Order: sequence, then C-alpha cells, then structure tokens
Amino acid sequence: MSPSQRKTTLRMVIGSFVAGAGAMVLVGLVAPVAMQGGLAMTDAAASAFVQPEPLIAPLDVVAIEAQLAKADTEMLAMRETTADEVATLARLAGR
Repeated sequence: MSPSQRKTTLRMVIGSFVAGAGAMVLVGLVAPVAMQGGLAMTDAAASAFVQPEPLIAPLDVVAIEAQLAKADTEMLAMRETTADEVATLARLAGR
C-alpha cells in the first residue's frame, strides 16, 4: 500500500466515523425533541410565579442570643460541678 493510498484510506475511515457519530447525535438527541413538538413555539405560555412566603425564614436574633446565653450559663454550672472530678483525673494522669 502506497503512502497516498494510506492517507486516502485513513481519511475515509475518519470521515465515516465522524458521519456516523453525527447521525447518532441527530437521531438520539434532536429527533425525539422534534417528534414531541419541543421545537414548536405554539405551546409556549407565560404564567406569573407567586411566591407565598420567603424560602428562608428570617432569623430571630434575640431568641438565638438568649439560647446562647442559656447554654453558656449551663456550661459554667457544669464546669463548677465537675471541677473536683477533673482535678482528680489530672492528678491521676500525672499532670
């Protein structure tokens, strides 16, 4: 096989591959949309979108700060009640 015949054969193989891939895309993607009328503008209609309430509720900052203050108070109370046990554990650990 001469070099020019190899080039011609290679170009033919690549060309047929590209044509086949293009045909598959056309049949697989475009044809179903066209068959269902997806490209037709006759069914297009506008409708108003009304959102009944916000998707994210506004934060109640006062309630959050109260919750954090309560948690801080509880944590300090727990530290006071467990201070002896923590000191014992630290002594046993050799610290």
